[in-house]
Amino acid sequence: MRLPAPSATRQQLLCAATLGLIFLSAPFPWVQAILHTTLVLALAPRPGKPLPAALWAVAAGWVVEGTLRLYPHMGGTAWANLTLTLLAGGLASRWPLEGLRTWLGRLALLSLLHILLLHGAVRLAAGPHPWGWSWLGGAAQPAPLGLGHLAPAARRPARAALNYGSPATALVAPEA
Repeated sequence: MRLPAPSATRQQLLCAATLGLIFLSAPFPWVQAILHTTLVLALAPRPGKPLPAALWAVAAGWVVEGTLRLYPHMGGTAWANLTLTLLAGGLASRWPLEGLRTWLGRLALLSLLHILLLHGAVRLAAGPHPWGWSWLGGAAQPAPLGLGHLAPAARRPARAALNYGSPATALVAPEA
């Protein structure tokens, strides 16, 4: 037994309401992530109509990037949403849903793929982080060979030789 698809008007209204809720739930990032994933993977994809689905997915990506303050605003979220929404719509048109279990299984796999693609796209769009590309940041990078930053202050080389003409050189006492 196939699941009936909602009418186009009802689907557009659900997408608009969810997009508004994504914007309004900005103080609660976990709620925002759930609404965002719901819009991108469940509400927007429609078999045979990729343009409205793509527009809703891109709008959801830009709303998420615009409302989170510590998130790079480079378009990685919108690109990942666009890719996954078109993939979900293509899967729905090629293999129609037969029941609730197949729909939930497809959503689970697409959600996992969405997480991976979203993190990868945001990292790709934001560029290299000053601490490095690893998940742990600078902690996973090897330590430099010269461990001068770990030496006691009395044994460090004077900085006055490095900062010619800087007002900070007056504060550094020359080594005797």
